[in-house]
Amino acid sequence: MLFTNPWSQPTTIQSVEVVDPSRNNQPTGTNRVLSIKDEDVTGEIRPLPSNSSGDKAGYSKALTGGQSGVMYFDVSYASSSDVPCSIALRVHSVQPEIKAMPKSTLLSPPLKLSSQTPILIAPPFKGDGWVNANGCCLEVGPHRFVVNAMNGTLDPSEGFAIDWIKVNREGKAFRTDGKKSEDWLCYGLDVLAVAPGTVVETMRDLPDEAPGAAPTGLKVSEIAGNHVLLELANGRYAMYAHLAPHSLTVHVGDHVKAGDKLGLLGNSGNTTGPHLHFQISDRPSTLDVTSLPFVFESMMLEGRTSLNLDDIDNYSIKGTALPIDRTVAKRLKGAMPLSRDVVDFP
Repeated sequence: MLFTNPWSQPTTIQSVEVVDPSRNNQPTGTNRVLSIKDEDVTGEIRPLPSNSSGDKAGYSKALTGGQSGVMYFDVSYASSSDVPCSIALRVHSVQPEIKAMPKSTLLSPPLKLSSQTPILIAPPFKGDGWVNANGCCLEVGPHRFVVNAMNGTLDPSEGFAIDWIKVNREGKAFRTDGKKSEDWLCYGLDVLAVAPGTVVETMRDLPDEAPGAAPTGLKVSEIAGNHVLLELANGRYAMYAHLAPHSLTVHVGDHVKAGDKLGLLGNSGNTTGPHLHFQISDRPSTLDVTSLPFVFESMMLEGRTSLNLDDIDNYSIKGTALPIDRTVAKRLKGAMPLSRDVVDFP
């Protein structure tokens, strides 16, 4: 939710409640949000602009005069039958410098919740040890953190995107010292179509970047690196980013079926190490989109790492083994992996 303080004086958001308009605006659900370092930032704002790396220091309860900021929500329910058709926000704020209105309570218009079933897809690759290093939902990692200004709107373009890396049984992401992309366990593996579709965009000739640090000097068009966009059914698009140079096996206009090879996992574009950025979107673009949820037909949850999203990135780049709790292992059908999950796609 975007908040804007139009006054010249600062304002403080005391609290924000999620309410159900159909039940006399009674509080609904459980809202809890964590930073990239697992700090509680529920009800706090990330002011715009923000140079924060995503930790709690980059959030605030206050907005200065004329400032805008984004507040993140993760409202959960014990049962799907408890989810209302719409929600609203009740905001309590304080403007101590404005004597005519020192305190105020604002009730937002109802926000209709989507009842559309998430798209059911096959996996984008095969094998075990795949770590959801930066995905949905509780934590605001580098994907949820992104709000792109595109064509007059602010788009949450990566909210449900997943950065996939592969680790061995010890939890390590690469062989030797990891300074070459080829050292990483996921590098060069086949990337597969998740559903029948048509190729609508490709980039194939960008070089791999050196692992260990984010590249500089990239053009906006190069952020996704070598990539494939697939048009699926019902206005859904699948994006595969950071593929290996000259590895694409498809061209614009090609029709593919689920399981067809599209290219090889690589390290091109805006990346600190080989991984697959995968997401489902509502438009055929790498940036001007709204990210949408999806579920896999079948997968094996191998375990979960206890690391926060910041540490997962740091550990994988350094080659430190990720601790994995394998006592939570189970077969899942029609589910979406959560951040920190370690998954096997047979």
